[in-house]
Amino acid sequence: MLKKLQVKNYAIIEDLSLDFYEGMTVLTGETGAGKSIIVDAISLLLGDRASKDMIASNANKATVIGVFSLDNPNLKRILKINNIDFDNEVEIQRTINQENKNIVRINNQVSSLKVLKELAIHLADIHSQFDTNRLINPDNYLVLIDNFRKDKINNYVNDYLLKLDDYKVILNRYNNALKEKENTLKQLDLYNFQLEEISKLNLVSNEDESLQEQVNLLENLDKINSILEKFNSVVENDRLLDNIFDLKSDIESISDTSSEFKDISKRLNDVYYEFDDIKQSLNSQLQNLDYDQTDYDGLITRLDEIDRFKRKYSKSVNELLEYQKFLQQEVEKVDNYDEYIEEIHQELMDKFNLLKEAAFELRSFRKEIAKKITKEIKENLHDLVILNADFEIRFDNANPIDEYDNTAFKQDGIDSIDFYISTNLGEPLKQLSKTASGGEMSRVMLAFKSIFVRSNKISTIIFDEIDTGISGYIAKQIANKIREISKISQVISITHIPQVVATGTHHIAVRKFIVGDKTKTTVSYLDYEQKVEEIAKMISAGGITKSSIESAKELLISE
Repeated sequence: MLKKLQVKNYAIIEDLSLDFYEGMTVLTGETGAGKSIIVDAISLLLGDRASKDMIASNANKATVIGVFSLDNPNLKRILKINNIDFDNEVEIQRTINQENKNIVRINNQVSSLKVLKELAIHLADIHSQFDTNRLINPDNYLVLIDNFRKDKINNYVNDYLLKLDDYKVILNRYNNALKEKENTLKQLDLYNFQLEEISKLNLVSNEDESLQEQVNLLENLDKINSILEKFNSVVENDRLLDNIFDLKSDIESISDTSSEFKDISKRLNDVYYEFDDIKQSLNSQLQNLDYDQTDYDGLITRLDEIDRFKRKYSKSVNELLEYQKFLQQEVEKVDNYDEYIEEIHQELMDKFNLLKEAAFELRSFRKEIAKKITKEIKENLHDLVILNADFEIRFDNANPIDEYDNTAFKQDGIDSIDFYISTNLGEPLKQLSKTASGGEMSRVMLAFKSIFVRSNKISTIIFDEIDTGISGYIAKQIANKIREISKISQVISITHIPQVVATGTHHIAVRKFIVGDKTKTTVSYLDYEQKVEEIAKMISAGGITKSSIESAKELLISE
């Protein structure tokens, strides 16, 4: 519940500090005194958009601070997730400056509007004219229904959404397979030609590099032969290898005298055998040197052929081999596409059926909720003096046409619903949005709110002139309904109706006065005598008479 509100330099409120208590608190005051500004300030604490236009004309910034009790486990969960320290309360601060910068602090930690809005769902609910518009908009009916059992319906919604994601993945894969088949068929002649052409080339990985190496060898044959013969001559004539062997043996004979000689001996041994291996390899190369013009011409021809394909396809040899594999797969796909698509289609059918089942389970649970809501709405409307009211929640019972009908599946299910009402005996049920009058709509809204508060465990509910246009006995019944709600949740009600004021546990008077050329607002809690005077003013439309005083006292006594 809301425990404390502080407002500084917000509109015509210069400096306000106000404590709130359990039960029902009513706010009264003449039009323009600032009652709705107080509600607007609370709305900021619940994540509403801030505007620098609301900063008092003589100030650089406006600040609104609210302290709420942590009486909902969901609040603690959100605070923990967002690493916000807390004890038994949560303090929310909104600051607006002239640069239109909006600062949110939660328990003195800078936070974001996103986090604030997550908290706000569990902190308070404000009923305003916007809420009435929302109620009569069929686009919002599913949300209203779901909110009555949000704790349990989330399981059905989450299961539906998981299956919807699975279905969309398979449907997308199926549609892509159809497009791929169509595109492949269009390209089939070209693919067959290219596959045959590249396959005939009989490419080997890195073949062009190997061929170029052979060409380089043949083109430099004389030089290579001369150098290899020179190497052999030096090795044989100068007994190079024999001399290394002798040196190796000499060092080996003294290797036991020190570790350094032993290391050098090992290295000379490695040199000897490595040099011997080099000699053998070069001799082998020398013996195999042979120039054949036919071989050379064949190598050049093959290289030219490969280069032509590399230029034609703008690919390297290895890329041509990969492309050849791709072409082979694409051509083979055509023969296997029908089987491939049928496999995906079967999987699509399975996902479709699972999704449809989840959608129907969600609908079934919603219908159960709708029955309970319908019953309670009728009872509440009767309490609110719409005695012959009939109410009904109708589902369109839409059914997806087939597994390709993805438009039927929305994020909130496949359901569309409408509210129907009849407020007079003998009249047929008609759409709520087209039939209820202003006064009736207020009562219908209050009927919804009374159920919503219980089901969602909202700790604070604020009514901003929900009783406009109501009087007499009906006003008394509305007052009783609001008081009934206040037994479950803290209620703050802005009202002009004496019966509602008399019902309140606490009474705050909002006054405006002029200082110089500025309009300012003050608030104060009223004691019994002050409350009598305030109600008397309402009864006598501004003046206080002996009769209105007596009537005010009677209203208070009846409570």
